[in-house]
Amino acid sequence: MSLYLIIDGYNVINKIPYLVNAQNLSIESARDKLFKAFQKYCDFSLVEGLIVYDGNQNARTVEDGNPAVIFTKSNECADTIIESLIYNMENKQDARVVTDDRVITNLVTGMGAFTMSVNLFEQELEKIKVTAPHKTHFVLNRQKRWRNFLDL
Repeated sequence: MSLYLIIDGYNVINKIPYLVNAQNLSIESARDKLFKAFQKYCDFSLVEGLIVYDGNQNARTVEDGNPAVIFTKSNECADTIIESLIYNMENKQDARVVTDDRVITNLVTGMGAFTMSVNLFEQELEKIKVTAPHKTHFVLNRQKRWRNFLDL
């Protein structure tokens, strides 16, 4: 089982129908829905989660928690951050990246980590919605580890 689950944020939002619908209202709504669903997944699965989004700011922003959220700087893309995270992990086989992006899939698997298709991730979210509807939220005591992988 993977200890770290990294989500290619906009790739996932653009593939899961209810997130696409939420995005039609606002991108913030779609990101919030993904965050809440992934938070429940992290709690239930006991994984440390991260969502990476392409950003448009002068500086990279990191929101700690489980899942943590990273918005890239305007001149970098989520793919670059995901690649750096995997590259800097000592035990790459402990990581799994959720994406349907072939370039990221090839990079990540080439470094020894695993990937999960967006379709399979959506199925996993649905299973958790059914099997753990009332699970209480807790935060793993490893919230800031993502900063270590990125030298933040």
